[in-house]
Amino acid sequence: MPGLSRRKFLLGAAGAAASLDLSQHGGQRAHVAGLVRAEARPAVVVARGKDEHSPAQILEAALGPLGGVAAFVKPGQVVAIKPNATWAYPPHTASSTDPDLLRALILMVREAGAKRIILMDHCTLDPGTAECLATSGLGPVMDELKVEQVFPDRYLSPEDLFTTVKLPKGVAFQELGVIKAALEADVRINLAVAKSHLVTKLTMCLKHMMGFLQYPGALHAQLEQGIADINTESAMQAQLHILEAIRVRMPVGTRTQAGGDETEITDPQRVKRFNEIVAGTDPVLIDAYGCVNYYGVDPQELAHVSLAYEAGLGEIDVQKASESGRLQYYIVGQATPTPTATPTSTSTPTPAASPSATPTGTQAVTATPTVTATPTPLPTATAEPPTSVPVATVAVAANRKGEGEVLNPNGILNGALIPAAAVVAGLGIVLRHQLGRQDRPQNDDDGPSRGTGAGGNAGDSSQGDDGESAGHGDGR
Repeated sequence: MPGLSRRKFLLGAAGAAASLDLSQHGGQRAHVAGLVRAEARPAVVVARGKDEHSPAQILEAALGPLGGVAAFVKPGQVVAIKPNATWAYPPHTASSTDPDLLRALILMVREAGAKRIILMDHCTLDPGTAECLATSGLGPVMDELKVEQVFPDRYLSPEDLFTTVKLPKGVAFQELGVIKAALEADVRINLAVAKSHLVTKLTMCLKHMMGFLQYPGALHAQLEQGIADINTESAMQAQLHILEAIRVRMPVGTRTQAGGDETEITDPQRVKRFNEIVAGTDPVLIDAYGCVNYYGVDPQELAHVSLAYEAGLGEIDVQKASESGRLQYYIVGQATPTPTATPTSTSTPTPAASPSATPTGTQAVTATPTVTATPTPLPTATAEPPTSVPVATVAVAANRKGEGEVLNPNGILNGALIPAAAVVAGLGIVLRHQLGRQDRPQNDDDGPSRGTGAGGNAGDSSQGDDGESAGHGDGR
């Protein structure tokens, strides 16, 4: 049979067997259909590299089994990309999207034939959009590649920059204001970073969709349900989700951060190196994989992930998805799926609760990426980093101390404000008693000093992941 490959022959045989079986055993339709779908593309792919691999190489390995960017972007289409551009911290801190990863994705989208490429997100008001984009390294990449940029000012942007999106399947929200360019696009790509978060504990692809909204903080009244709602079928739904886990920002103790200037060298507990990118069409499964493999957390424990699963937006069982082939694992440089989901890294310990099922499918992946770009040099993590390693710095006003680092409010109240107030009050009573000043005129007003002390601490705690103090609204 000239021109008939072994793969096509097997598919044809499977189809013939399915037809025969269905004619004789109609009740087995679902089972046979499952066999025929064994060659179908996975919904989610995990690509794992090493420190020496560039973000472009890992991204190529993640998108290859999905059909590449060309499976999502057709010639002449308008594409909206939503990176994480919230914070003014340097690259390689897991605070914002890696600039080299953004460059690689833009080049892939352009190569697929996109007519327009629009980048959009919200930055913190302090220090402002310009500094956020410059310090994170994302601004220079967008300028270099000459893509459109829509980064609204929360208060000064004209109203015609926004529109309203209907959420017919929303539970808490049936419509919301969104960036108009997001709806004008034919394709939306959600480019998230795996990070810890003060309010939702973790933030990955599902929560990251808040960046398309006009006012991300509008969801806070019912945040978890709101996150599920904006991922339901609507005009703002993303066609492709990509989770950057080259570096992952971790919670440490009771303190969580969505941004900071730490790296895996200066603070290996806060920033861990996994060298992974997870991509696909199922944001629930992507987030569930991140919960299990990066944080050792049951995804059912995260309300917004659980609610999204209950809404039918994806699969939450990582083991089940691995066994069915819905979730597949690839190593950069290998053309076939790997049978293990356990992440490996030379700079971080192996995460807990890693599934180990053999996925099905034999898709071929080109190990050599089609994108050629000179990546920013990556730091090499060491077990005991020297204290003299230079860290990229940003000129920041003195009153910005602690802006990227968030203290747990309960810890502040219980461990600082209340005891401090009690001590001040107690000392005042004792001194007054000992000095016999109870009946003397109150010429020295100690009220302001007490208020200043409490207010100062409270002011520090407001600089949080949640982003409200900085004018962001969600602190992605």
